[in-house]
Order: sequence, then structure tokens, then C-alpha cells
Amino acid sequence: MILASAVFTAIRAHLDDDNSGRYTVTDDLSPVVNAAINYLIAVFNAGFEQKKIYPESLRELVRVEIVPATGSGNTKRADVTSICENLWTILGVEPDAEATEGATTTTLAPEEFAGLRSKFAKRLTLEEWEEKNDDPFSPGTSQTIPSVFLRPAYLGPGRYFDADHDFIFIRPASLVTDNVGIWYLKNPTVVTSTASEIEFPQSLFQLLVDKALGYISLQHGNDSKYGQNVEKDLLQLIQIMGS
Repeated sequence: MILASAVFTAIRAHLDDDNSGRYTVTDDLSPVVNAAINYLIAVFNAGFEQKKIYPESLRELVRVEIVPATGSGNTKRADVTSICENLWTILGVEPDAEATEGATTTTLAPEEFAGLRSKFAKRLTLEEWEEKNDDPFSPGTSQTIPSVFLRPAYLGPGRYFDADHDFIFIRPASLVTDNVGIWYLKNPTVVTSTASEIEFPQSLFQLLVDKALGYISLQHGNDSKYGQNVEKDLLQLIQIMGS
């Protein structure tokens, strides 16, 4: 975790070394830090897309939630509305999670995680979902094949057939139990005060400060020395997360 107060102090050290108090947390510092967080999310997404950074490296933001699976036929669905309100990206869908009473984590012990249960579902696009349904060798197929060869797949999330709820769909239903485990990366909490914590690893402290400086310097006009460069930042991010 990164303390917002430490980021604010670092920004002020660059811009307000006479302690004039011209930069306030509410009007100046929190908005630019949140803008910098959103910018880094975009850079992370570029790294995820290129498979040069893995979402699991952001352990402060990794969550697991168990949701009920419903439906008939060969497809089941799970309501993930509560997750989507704060969803960055889904890491994995576990089709046969076991929910403990009153908890949102699986009962799967670390030594069992290696694969004693069904495989995680493969994510498909809407086009793949439709095309691969007829391929007996594809994840999520509806073809009748020996159960040992079945592999789950999921589609979503989206507001399919319901304007108020987000769902994922999972096939084949035979591999889905009463509960589905959603392993996901949540969006960082918005910074609102000096007491806020930023859910990024401490190694990203300076990069976050630099990006916040870049945004606040927009108030200083075109002559500001601070700027942004996605490719440069992505290379730096890859180096930081890989160290």
C-alpha cells in the first residue's frame, strides 16, 4: 500500500517548497492523484494486453468472491452485479467453488489449489462463444463427449437480457456446481484525504508521484517540464513489476 499523505508530501516538495499552502488536498492533490491512478490503470492494461505484466502482480487488488450459479440446460449463469460495480478485470472463473457459510472465499486449501477440482473456465468472446459451441474439442462445447475431456468456458460480464444485472454465462453446465468463484482485480479505492491508502505496491510510489505532477502541471501552462509518455511509462512499469 502507498500512503496518500506521503504522495501529497512528495508533490508539495516539488511544487511548493516554501509551504505556501496554495495546494489543498480536496481541490488540487486528490484530483491529480486519482487522475494518475487512472492513467497507471491504462498503462497496466497495455501491459496486460501485451502479456508483459500479469494482473496477479497487483496482489493488493486481488479479490475472490463466491456467487450462486443458476439456470437450466447446458448453460448456467452467475449474477456478478455487485462485483462489476468495482471491477477492473476478471482473473479467473472457478466453475465449482465451495462457499463456506457467511464467507466470500473458497474452502480450497493451498495444497489443493494445484488442480484437484475442475479447471478454471476459459474466457470467450461473444463470437467465439457461438462458434465454438459446435466444436467438440473447444472449451465450453455443447457437444456430447466423454466428461474427462470437457473444459469449461465463460462469457461476460454483460447485461444480457436484464438491464439491471450483470451476468457471466458458463458452459457446460455439467461442470458447474451451485457456486461459482470469481477471481478478479478490483479498481483502486478513490483517494479522498490524507488518510487514504492507494492499493498499489510501494515500488510504484515515484511513478505515481511523477504522473500526479504531470497532471497538476497542466495548471502551469505549456512551459511545464512535466509530461506523460505511455510507452516510456509502460517500459518503466514492466521493469518495476518484474524486479
